Amino acid sequence: MKYKIGIFGSNIAEGEKAVKLARDLGAELAQSNVIVITGACSGMPYAVASAAKEKDAETWGFSPGLNEEEQKQAYPLDDISIYDRLFYVPQTHTQLFFLSEDTPVSATINARLKYRNVISTINADAGIIISGGWGSLNEFTNLLYEGKPVGVLTGTGGLADELPGWFPRLRKKSDSKVFFDNDPHELISLLIEELKAKF
Repeated sequence: MKYKIGIFGSNIAEGEKAVKLARDLGAELAQSNVIVITGACSGMPYAVASAAKEKDAETWGFSPGLNEEEQKQAYPLDDISIYDRLFYVPQTHTQLFFLSEDTPVSATINARLKYRNVISTINADAGIIISGGWGSLNEFTNLLYEGKPVGVLTGTGGLADELPGWFPRLRKKSDSKVFFDNDPHELISLLIEELKAKF
């Protein structure tokens, strides 16, 4: 079975050391012969996906856009050809969220981002948090609700470096196992072993 591992993190590059860890993570994922899933955004997930693609990994992107044109407008510096599959929010999403033509654009975009977060985490067998902020916290909790294994790549800043202190205080019960490590190879090894035990 080819596992699908989602990469969830900051949509901005978080500094030279963090970007190097992101690229190392991408290379390790390719070596592990998994499908790499991201939210089709820039920053840390893009750094992981592009490094994985350079090593011939299969990559999927779950975009908050409605089509390729919107994807290119949102992330003009990103090469979308790195994605073997790029999934867009369906045109009917306004019906799902009861949005009307009078709904502010910001509310529509936020609804699409949440839709993307849910769909991408549901389609992943496991997830890795790298750096990150509020959106990544949403993806982390989605993974927990789904009982999926989660790796947290510490040393990348943001949420990834806060979770080791926060996670033990969370009261929500979950079947998820959460692993913390600052070594991409070790983190992926732990996730793969957990996936083998689950499937």
